[in-house]
Amino acid sequence: MYLPSISICGVVDFPKIARSPFTHIISIWHPNPSLASFQKQMHVGFPKANIHFATFDDTEVTNNGVPPVHEDVLGCLEYVRSIPEDSQLLIHCMAGISRSTATAMTIISDFYGPGSERDAALSVREIRPIANPNRLILSIADEILDRKGALSHAADSVFGKSLGERNKGW
Repeated sequence: MYLPSISICGVVDFPKIARSPFTHIISIWHPNPSLASFQKQMHVGFPKANIHFATFDDTEVTNNGVPPVHEDVLGCLEYVRSIPEDSQLLIHCMAGISRSTATAMTIISDFYGPGSERDAALSVREIRPIANPNRLILSIADEILDRKGALSHAADSVFGKSLGERNKGW
């Protein structure tokens, strides 16, 4: 497995980023009627990138909207595990704060293995200072990677309370 260069942003940041260097993208969006249109726009905006789409709400509880599930997190991990060396990976969600940063933290820790959870959190904070990873995604990743809660604990230690606990307000 190869750990690509990782960038994280929200869709609001698209006008500010150079799109050409990204060879691979994890595009996380919430379910809505214009999802197909958005996905088409991603292919137009990043014509040379291989794009993995994941669709779930930014929720940290399983009884609200369409929460992330095991298959969503595993799909992102398997996608990254298969990309070639020298890849440039962009991970985005709506704001680039919660879903994308949890996904990045999961990917980084998967690459470095057990015991790397805090380092993965610190790496994400360096890449995206406004990060506050989605704890439901990390909880699912803890199960998939058999980390016994270490990803979730690392996020709490590095980022403080989850956004869910502070009421995201959107």
